[in-house]
Amino acid sequence: MNLRLGFFENFKGTDSVLLAGSSHDIALLSASLNGFVASQESVLPIHSLASVAPNHSVQLFAQRAPSSLQRQPLQFHWLCSPNEYANVQGKLEALATSAHGHQYFELMGSPAQLVVSVGEYGASWWQAQG
Repeated sequence: MNLRLGFFENFKGTDSVLLAGSSHDIALLSASLNGFVASQESVLPIHSLASVAPNHSVQLFAQRAPSSLQRQPLQFHWLCSPNEYANVQGKLEALATSAHGHQYFELMGSPAQLVVSVGEYGASWWQAQG
């Protein structure tokens, strides 16, 4: 998997966590999330599946249920509960079969958004971000 991840202020109109890769990468992400949702694990560290941009450090966790965890700066939680996952999976499958595009997701307890992108932000774009 060759996913890239970073936090960007005022990106697409608001603070955003950007998770980008190829359609194949998004298909693998969807499969990883599917396995997570079927498991008994409470969180999945998405940032461990991606290359995090050095100047845009972030931690992103998929989480099975809302909780009152103490949030750390630049740490975000994406609700991927069994009830919510059909919606998440549908959006990811649309990206996995597309050459270009993006989908937006809410992040728990944060005004920032998650942007999952295919074919829009290649290696040269990420290198330019530092």
